[in-house]
Amino acid sequence: MTTDVTVDDFLTGVIAGCRTKGFRTISLREDRFNQNIKASFDKLASLADSLDLDVRFAVFLDPLHRDSPVIERAVTTAVQRKLVSLDNPEFVNMRIKLDPEAAAKLLDDLPGGADLYRKLADVFVSEAPQEAAASQ
Repeated sequence: MTTDVTVDDFLTGVIAGCRTKGFRTISLREDRFNQNIKASFDKLASLADSLDLDVRFAVFLDPLHRDSPVIERAVTTAVQRKLVSLDNPEFVNMRIKLDPEAAAKLLDDLPGGADLYRKLADVFVSEAPQEAAASQ
């Protein structure tokens, strides 16, 4: 039997995975965030069958704006759930409000398990150019 994975599960996992790796903020500047999230999503999609996961969303980047409305809504939900805050005045830095222990616990409870989301966080961070998309 497959287990559903929602966009909120996915983004929560990437955020918590980054936090367990020591990152405190994630930059939403320019196209990097969306490109890195898309790379993490592609990794999730490639692993889903082998992990018996049913990915219930898709991430597509708008060809003109290079963003993803699905991910933008998930970021809003993460703010509402108090997983992150968006720093003023530009709202382009997402501050992770979880401590590393809470992040690790959260990862254990997500569909696919902690190892999956740590891999997705690795992809997210490794896709960053010289200036890291996530910072410690």
